[in-house]
Amino acid sequence: MKSSSEFMQNWRLLLATFIGISVGVSSIYFYSIGLFMKPIAAEFGWTRADSSLGALVGTSCAALMVIPTGWLVDRFGSARVAFVCLACLAASFFALGLFTVDLTSYLIIISVMSMLTAGSTPLPFTRLVIVAFEKNRGKALGLILTGTGTGAILLPKLLAPYIAEHGWRSGYFALGTVVLISIPVIWLLLRGAKDTEISTEKERFSAVSLFNTRRFYHLCLIFFLTAVAVLGTVAHFFSMLTDSGLTPPQAGAVASLIGVSVIAGRLITGVLLDRFSAAYITAGLFLVASVGLLTLGLGGPAYAKLGAIITGLAIGSEVDLISFLVGRLFVRKVYGVAYGAVYAVFLVGGAIGPYIAGRLFDMTGDYSSWLYTASASLLIASLLSLFIPVKHTEQSPMTAKAVA
Repeated sequence: MKSSSEFMQNWRLLLATFIGISVGVSSIYFYSIGLFMKPIAAEFGWTRADSSLGALVGTSCAALMVIPTGWLVDRFGSARVAFVCLACLAASFFALGLFTVDLTSYLIIISVMSMLTAGSTPLPFTRLVIVAFEKNRGKALGLILTGTGTGAILLPKLLAPYIAEHGWRSGYFALGTVVLISIPVIWLLLRGAKDTEISTEKERFSAVSLFNTRRFYHLCLIFFLTAVAVLGTVAHFFSMLTDSGLTPPQAGAVASLIGVSVIAGRLITGVLLDRFSAAYITAGLFLVASVGLLTLGLGGPAYAKLGAIITGLAIGSEVDLISFLVGRLFVRKVYGVAYGAVYAVFLVGGAIGPYIAGRLFDMTGDYSSWLYTASASLLIASLLSLFIPVKHTEQSPMTAKAVA
């Protein structure tokens, strides 16, 4: 009875956090990067690498803000930080449409946006769910994190033809409007929700010793390699499709499969992690993704749908895997800093990947060399995952003494 009552009591919170994640920077901005890349480059005469700099600069700035944003959430509450950052995200989209006149202005706006909107990532929304749920915490997190897949499904289908008809500036105005409309809806749904507790100075200080543990760097390397490969591919996937001759609506329909796969990846990974070793699940997932990108590189557009599905499975699981593994490998009192640090490294990889892909395209004229590189990166990450020191039936092996 208590298990089902958690969902009954907190359905408004679940809906609010789902919407928040769906319109947050990790969804609505990330999955729209590829849709704007070619139109903007065509207008200003940029190379594919130039147009990829937005992802590089933006994600790097976001990575710098992950840990400070975690502190702000602890200090001022999840909802307040999320509302401010969502408002900044809406304003940033309008600024991109109004004030982008060259590469410099574009990168400056992206940089400011990324630093001001880190609180619209899943961080504050997952914190709200963690506070509200006890017995069904994993299921609840899996449900709201499928919000990232919403952007991947809807944006290619709806925004791609809109940009093709009305231009990329109008596309940014449309995104800003969507975020702006969502803010009061989320506010109404979250009224009365219990917010996160403020951590003590002692707990924050003890996290310093985290950076003296090898397992921390082990995780960082795995998810860095994964981010380089997967996020680099996602940023250019729409361009891959249109380069092959597909029209924007056709490419959008294929690219939307990534969103469907993201949702499936979230749900399936959660079920598997409850039944099998997290190390084997992580290794197996990245191995499948490696084979998928290799197949896409060898087969070209004929395997585009398969590539979209496999890529979506990988990015539909990374946040779940980071959360699960950090929770198993480190004690609870350093969870926030550990998660933020690993996720920051993941974002750095996600910043570098699109730029490398763009450079390789400029050098070779196609994406084959990038897909081979991404496949190799995922294969290394898969092999490293086999040595993650965690078992399904064990509690966290790191004692409080080890990180105090």
